[in-house]
Amino acid sequence: MRRLKDLFRVLTWQTGLGYLLLWAVTFWTLDEGASVFGKSGVCYPDEAKVLFYWVCEATSPLAILATVANVALTATVWAPVYIAAATVRPDAVAIALPIIVLHLVGLPLAIFVLVRIMATALDLRHRIPGLARSRPLTAPAVAAPPSSAPVVAPPPLAAVVRRGPPPRPAQKVKPRNEFGLRKRTTDGR
Repeated sequence: MRRLKDLFRVLTWQTGLGYLLLWAVTFWTLDEGASVFGKSGVCYPDEAKVLFYWVCEATSPLAILATVANVALTATVWAPVYIAAATVRPDAVAIALPIIVLHLVGLPLAIFVLVRIMATALDLRHRIPGLARSRPLTAPAVAAPPSSAPVVAPPPLAAVVRRGPPPRPAQKVKPRNEFGLRKRTTDGR
């Protein structure tokens, strides 16, 4: 059972990180694709009028990068186009169904991975003393003690800084004869 749990954990992290990487490649392609592919001399935009893809010569090493960029664009930016096409053309279901599954599984796992990474980063920030940014506590100005008085060192910072909510004030409890069925009536019973 432990082995299955570990396998599921690895699969979850790999899927979440892969989904995040897919969006990172998409944003990189949209931002830097024109400067990388367009200025290379071996890549050019595809002739398709509806969608935008990069096509590179097969002998160029940029052909692999262009294929990865085109897959990322298909799964993210052009996903609504393929899903809409699947409603009209049955042969487009072969592309639309994996895209839907990718987003239904990848997005929650990517959110899970991001939350876990942020929690770990914040936990490390509190565990490593140099990373925790806290203001130094300053004592109010008081007159200097006389020279004969012993010098007392201030308490360590960990003893001064309280963690958690302040304690609630104690509630005043009514005396026993003032509540419930034991109230005295005016006739003395």
